[in-house]
Amino acid sequence: MKMTPELYTKLALQFVEEGTTNETFYTGFASECGEVMKERMKEVRKGERKTVEIADELSDVLWYVAVLAHKRGYTLENLMEHSITKLEDRLLNPKKKV
Repeated sequence: MKMTPELYTKLALQFVEEGTTNETFYTGFASECGEVMKERMKEVRKGERKTVEIADELSDVLWYVAVLAHKRGYTLENLMEHSITKLEDRLLNPKKKV
């Protein structure tokens, strides 16, 4: 089975616990971003290679992005397209703020 953004979101939403507040999702997202940085700092400070650990934490970030996007009425595809559009605009219009 090929994992697509749509399939990922569908599967990810199965793990949302009933009654979880929006603030809990936003706090969890921020916490997981911090975990990515924690592993990166181990690479920088200790010279350790943390590729697997960073990928693990990034997958947690992805779960929160998928859930938050869904809760806000967006799909991962919407976010992916928006991101590329912003990047292209910045490249073509470097002085314009997007």
